[in-house]
Amino acid sequence: MPHDTVRSLMCGVAVACVALAAQPARAAEAVFDFHIARKPLAIALVDFALQSGVSVSTGQAKGCAALGGPLAGRYTVRAGLERLLEGTGCGARMIDSNAWEIVRLPPAAPAPPPAPEPKPAPPRQMSELVVTATRRPTRANRLAYPVSALGRDALGREGIADAGDLALATPSMAVTNLGPGRDKIMLRGLSDGPLTGRTQSMVGIYLDEVRVTYNAPDPDLRLVDMAQVEVLRGPQGALYGAGSLGGVLHLVTAEPDPSRRSGWISVGGGATHDGAASSDAAGMVNLPLLGGRAALRAVIYRDVQGGYLDDAALGLTDVNRTRREGLRLAARMELSDRWTLTARTANQAINSDDTQYTPRDAPALTRANALREPHDNDFIETSFDLKGDLDIGRLDATVAMIRHNLASRYDATAAPPVPAPAGPLAFDETDEIHTLVAEATLTSPSTARIRWLAGGFFSSTRQSLDQDLIAPADPAVAYFSETRRDRLTEAALFGEATAPVAPKVSLTLGGRVFYSQNHVTSDIAEPAAAWTSRFSDHLSHVGFAPKLVVAYTPSPRTLFYVQAAEGYRAAGFNTTATMSESLASESGASGPWRRYGADELWSFETGARLELFDDRLALRLAAFEARWTNIQSDQLLASGLPYTANLGDGRNRGLEAEGAWRDGALELRGEFLVNAPELEKPAAGFSSTTDLSLAAVPEISGGASAHYAWALPGGFDLAVDGRLAYVGKSWLAFDPQNPVKMGDYATTRLAATLSAARWRFTLAVDNAANARGDTFAYGNPFIVRTTPLTTPLRPRTAMATLRVDF
Repeated sequence: MPHDTVRSLMCGVAVACVALAAQPARAAEAVFDFHIARKPLAIALVDFALQSGVSVSTGQAKGCAALGGPLAGRYTVRAGLERLLEGTGCGARMIDSNAWEIVRLPPAAPAPPPAPEPKPAPPRQMSELVVTATRRPTRANRLAYPVSALGRDALGREGIADAGDLALATPSMAVTNLGPGRDKIMLRGLSDGPLTGRTQSMVGIYLDEVRVTYNAPDPDLRLVDMAQVEVLRGPQGALYGAGSLGGVLHLVTAEPDPSRRSGWISVGGGATHDGAASSDAAGMVNLPLLGGRAALRAVIYRDVQGGYLDDAALGLTDVNRTRREGLRLAARMELSDRWTLTARTANQAINSDDTQYTPRDAPALTRANALREPHDNDFIETSFDLKGDLDIGRLDATVAMIRHNLASRYDATAAPPVPAPAGPLAFDETDEIHTLVAEATLTSPSTARIRWLAGGFFSSTRQSLDQDLIAPADPAVAYFSETRRDRLTEAALFGEATAPVAPKVSLTLGGRVFYSQNHVTSDIAEPAAAWTSRFSDHLSHVGFAPKLVVAYTPSPRTLFYVQAAEGYRAAGFNTTATMSESLASESGASGPWRRYGADELWSFETGARLELFDDRLALRLAAFEARWTNIQSDQLLASGLPYTANLGDGRNRGLEAEGAWRDGALELRGEFLVNAPELEKPAAGFSSTTDLSLAAVPEISGGASAHYAWALPGGFDLAVDGRLAYVGKSWLAFDPQNPVKMGDYATTRLAATLSAARWRFTLAVDNAANARGDTFAYGNPFIVRTTPLTTPLRPRTAMATLRVDF
């Protein structure tokens, strides 16, 4: 979508939302169907949270009665909590529409005191989040899976705006740094290389219930107005299918709230050391409709990241400026007492003026290119989600349409892939992806003794890739061009069941039967050599991906588990090559091959989740081993054009830990990963070196953060936050002949927030020590072999933001 069109649409929606917000609206709380027997109050509250979908904080409920409930029937959240807590000596206070806090009632008071004016929600412990990435909403500390979840409070406090920020606060997560909208995500030390080419992604990215990418870069969606973000680590082939070898990133947006009208606006500005200014603006409006039976939620945002690199040859400063603007709309309607329909659309456009790499021997933050290298990443997704209760369980059915358009330019002047006249040369690439995806999942009632789920998946993708080597002065002349078209169809049936097999021991068995087919056509031309090449073929892949989990729960606050799971990616075709390069058939003597094979990964893991010291400390520990067969990896031909190879077999062994401590107003978080990713058995013709480290992932990484808040006179609150993240050393590529190291740097963030009932002001400094670490040493495929490159951290950046709620 053109930049002006997006901006006009965003402005129009913003005006409409403000107009609607000014109209009177009645608010009524949603009604839920509860089935909770009389049981220990802590467990009853967990069941209440799962059945209503809200978060319930129990930090102040130490003196409540031991038992709660029973609760059966249809209630609002407020009425249900009152009934559940009756006679316990405790009451409930609403933090926001999705979060409630259990509080002690004064002994002499016959009724709970009036709720104070709403304030920003206090930080919650990790274990109080309800995770949905496992397809069945479950409290985090009851999950026998390696999953991390950050709620809206943690996202805001730690300044997490996108996947790059998230990687600094999540164990086992790494993100390349080619530039916004160009990056790829890696988890658990599993990397297929730094390039983003034709292979399917290592990590599945989901926006609510919809898979949004196949083999494209991360769309880099802005994490604004998110309910929470979940990172599910390790292969997830059983539930999520191909493209989840490393895991799943699940972005959960805030739902439309039919109980009240609300909204907020935030504006911010910042400055970067030796760089240009940045700005940020966002807003949200939530409107109840139809007497509380429906609601509309609209989110709009625009941020500008000022550039900080200079191009001496072009005489330009701060060339790598990036603009990101987006709009999200969600409408939710109660069709009946048991069914709801939610319609969503997300539209985001990223426009980067240039890439952000420099030669290692150049002055800091300086380079000398013949051309600028802009990039556009435009993402549009529209979905419809139907949820409801059947007699045998709960159905969640989603259908979505996705359009993902990418456009990139690289400066090929120094080393063009084919002979061309002297002078500036640009290699332009446009990639248009259109996908229809549908998925349905049926889950057992939460009270069932054997908990199960079953589902089906279907997607149809049309992808159009066009690549051209041109002289910008005469773009009508292409010295090399390729037109490639892919038609991909995927279908699968999946399911799992969890049953008790002994006291406090449960067994989970799951699996996915899948089918995929891809038809590829490619037309290549080198007009100067009067050479053309055409390729057309198709392939299909059928298989089964299993999963097994054994969990032992000696107490409600302690869990141990062992797990085995498989992930996979389908085979594919290489098509891009020049006249002087050849793609060998399967009977050829050496590569690169025309066809690359499927790969698969088995992961074996044991872990524990613990809540200690009266729930003030929450810990997650895991040890794992991953065995990866026939690794797919995007590589470069001698011309600098990409192809996909099967590198051989590899493995990774590691330890990871994540913890949070909360005591009153103090919250501490920490995480680390120690692992040893390696290529054990290189394929013939690739490398004679064994035990070669997997590329682009560090062997050691970790971080820590702290949060503390004070109540000030006059109804004000002050909070301070700090974060430190370390990224260890890693290798750029699978290339023992040209070893390039990167990483081994630390970055920090410091922030202070002053807030009152309806506003808060935040001052934050990122990369406070102004570190200059090399985040990612790949920048231009045509010169990376001859010119050592570096991608420096963004210099120290200070940002001030004001948010006003209404």
